[in-house]
Amino acid sequence: MTTAEGNRGWVSFRDGLWEECTVVEAEENELKLKLKDGTTKSLKRADIGFAYRNPSDVEDLDDFLNLPNLDEPNILHSVRVRYWKHHVYSYTGPILIAVNPWRRVNIYEQSVLEHYTSSNEDLPHIFGIATKAHRAMRKTNRNQCVLISGESGAGKTESTKQVLRVLTAMGVKDPNEKADASKPTLESQVLMTNPVLEAFGNAKTLRNNNSSRFGKWINVHFDPQGKIRGAEIQTYLLEKARVIHQTPGERNYHIFYQLCSASKDSALLQDLGLADATVFNYTKGCITANNVDDDAEYKEVKEALTYIGFDENAIQAIFGAVSACLHVGNLSMGEDKDGNALLNEDSHLVAVASLINVEADAIRRAMCSRMIHAGGEVMVKPETMEKANQCRDALGKALYNNLFDYLVTRVNHALNVSEGNVETVEVSVLDIFGFEVFQTNHFEQFCINHANEKLQLHFNHYNFMLERELYAEEDIEFVATDFVDNSACVDLIEAKGWGIQSLLDDVCNTPKGDDTVFLERLLQSGQMKTSTYFGAPKVRNNTFVINHYAGSVAYNVKDFCEKNKDALAIDLVHLIQGSTSVFLQVLFEEHISPDQAAKQAAQGGHAHGSLAHKSVSMTFKADLSNLMASINLADPHFVRCVNPNAQKKAECFEDQKAVEQLRCGGVIEAVRMCRESYPNRYAHSEFIKVFQCICPGMQTIPNDSRATIAGMVKALKIPPEKVRLGKTLVLLKREVVDGLEKMRQKVLGGSAKKLQCLVRDFQAFKELAKKRDARARFLSSLRLQAAARRKLARSNFTKMVKNARFEEKKRLAEEEAKRRKAKGLPPAAAVVMPDEDEDEEPAAATVEVLEDDRVQEVEEIKEEEKRVVPGSDEAPAVSPLCIRIQVHAEGVTEA
Repeated sequence: MTTAEGNRGWVSFRDGLWEECTVVEAEENELKLKLKDGTTKSLKRADIGFAYRNPSDVEDLDDFLNLPNLDEPNILHSVRVRYWKHHVYSYTGPILIAVNPWRRVNIYEQSVLEHYTSSNEDLPHIFGIATKAHRAMRKTNRNQCVLISGESGAGKTESTKQVLRVLTAMGVKDPNEKADASKPTLESQVLMTNPVLEAFGNAKTLRNNNSSRFGKWINVHFDPQGKIRGAEIQTYLLEKARVIHQTPGERNYHIFYQLCSASKDSALLQDLGLADATVFNYTKGCITANNVDDDAEYKEVKEALTYIGFDENAIQAIFGAVSACLHVGNLSMGEDKDGNALLNEDSHLVAVASLINVEADAIRRAMCSRMIHAGGEVMVKPETMEKANQCRDALGKALYNNLFDYLVTRVNHALNVSEGNVETVEVSVLDIFGFEVFQTNHFEQFCINHANEKLQLHFNHYNFMLERELYAEEDIEFVATDFVDNSACVDLIEAKGWGIQSLLDDVCNTPKGDDTVFLERLLQSGQMKTSTYFGAPKVRNNTFVINHYAGSVAYNVKDFCEKNKDALAIDLVHLIQGSTSVFLQVLFEEHISPDQAAKQAAQGGHAHGSLAHKSVSMTFKADLSNLMASINLADPHFVRCVNPNAQKKAECFEDQKAVEQLRCGGVIEAVRMCRESYPNRYAHSEFIKVFQCICPGMQTIPNDSRATIAGMVKALKIPPEKVRLGKTLVLLKREVVDGLEKMRQKVLGGSAKKLQCLVRDFQAFKELAKKRDARARFLSSLRLQAAARRKLARSNFTKMVKNARFEEKKRLAEEEAKRRKAKGLPPAAAVVMPDEDEDEEPAAATVEVLEDDRVQEVEEIKEEEKRVVPGSDEAPAVSPLCIRIQVHAEGVTEA
């Protein structure tokens, strides 16, 4: 690591916004930093966030635990470096970080899968995690689980599918074993559940075109030989509100658009009342999604349903229920002069009555009025149009939710563990929504963050145990770290008697309980006031605050009670249970019958017309407790999915978004826990290589790096409590590393300056030689040009002299001829012009002159290099202009 790299760092003036800097001077309590914009500032350590930056050659390591400086800015930067190098996966100890590339990548081919399942490849990949889980299950005979989490658009669904691909590939039966060709294999059935669950449980959101709107826990059972014997799926918190309302730019569940798109070419679907998605209120907001072919996916879903075990009648009934949901959303309400609701007669009412096999008048009575049981009597009260619309939407949500639960039940029945006498071991996959923080957070976010809080508690305990194991392996005395135990936050949510869930259920069971009463109960609770995890806004704005492990979240209590009750009116249950459709009766068989409702009302319960059942929070709490019990019995493998940007674009990395997800996913907390006590860890060879320069008199001990390092620690006078020397690692406090780096910079600083001076000297001499050579070549060309011009001038001068002499002789001859003629004398001989080649120098002489000129030029260049003295007495070469003047003058004189 060069001195320049050793001075590099990261500084943060605001939470999460890290920028590059250079350390000019470092003191114990103050830093002098040169910032990215070129300014230099002296800052107190307590007022900023600061961390030294890792050397460039290690910033793209595939396991971040091997980085010398492992903290939030360096983790973020390494993720960013690997992203721009198109590496999707990275490790942080036991955690696999998966960054969604938002483009197709060729790392999931069958050849890659076979490579991971048939070798001990340790490069980070989702195939590697799944393979490791399967092999650990075979080796230890213990349950394994792969816990996948992340925000919408981070790639959880894709990661889950790839894990299942590996598990089914490694769990295939013996190829020599005869299989029934008429029956689908269990492995293929497990994979075929994906299209069905995605169609009915996934939707396009602003963050993702195929966002899973429910959590799922998939158990794959293996026999002692590692072969699949069965599977089961548990789902959590389907987003029912999406059925009736979607945010602008988002779609409803995929299955609605698949059926609507396929209906244009299918008479069977048209008979079910299906038409273009723009016809229905629940789907007409946003119709299309990028890279989604609804027609092709419809065919895939239908094929998957058949493969899992649904016959044509069952598939037709399922599609009919989906169509009924759409037509329910189009039921039009009006009101009479008294303000009572009226259900308008139209084609959608006829379609709903036909699809659920009831009379239109029964639908009208169930939605526009309600029965009230009081004192053994039954009264009918008209509903307002607003209440009737709520009743209509409640039926749509309940119908779709029950249909989804029915599908999951049937899928589990098809994947039921075969050969019950065989003991099986499980490899489970958890695909669950990550921690959510929006501008306005509601009951759904409260439940989701409750789940993540419990998962983080398990995650913290697991990493704490890993830290203890590392100390044991390195033969180092364990030092307790600052373990963050968020169990108090979990208790705040689910504690009996005073927890938020308990107070919410109490308010829901109160006749006049509503959201306002619930908020008052929270704010007035003594336990809430004393809890550091609970907060109340300074200004009443209908919210309360929970300080989660990933940050504080303000929850708006609007509709908390209604969503927690999630109760379907008795009249609507009676309506469905009165249907002649066996399929619909099965969907609502868990609801109580009319006779049970009357009996319950006679006993004084629930006169408001809703059914007694467990609240959503109570049900979710029980499901979550069962989930955590299963996780605690298994060895976990963690996958944290990261969405690099909100635009769903490739080649785009947003630092703030990424670091927030690393925090919410527990990655930063896990690293902090692993390195809180001794945050800087070096392998023996690395420590010797980096810091031997500040121990000049220290000699390495061959084949004993531990003794060598012990000597270096003693020579450097590092306090024993600030260093731990293990079998293969050296663990150091951060302040020790800062001091060592400062000493190293001083030692290497002088050498670096000398080296820089020598390099600059060499470069200067090299540049001077280049300039001299160029000047010599330039002067040589000038000499050659001068010699050529001189030769030409001499030739022209000779011709001019000859012509002048000839003209003079000719003039004299003419005068002589006139004189002779006048005297009667005979004429003299005529004057003849001499040949052009006469009196000219031969060619050989010309060549000889040029050669002599060249030799003379070389000698002149050498002399010029020896003496570069301005104003020399040496006469300059005669210019061609001077030669022309001399020739002209000579001609005139001779004439």
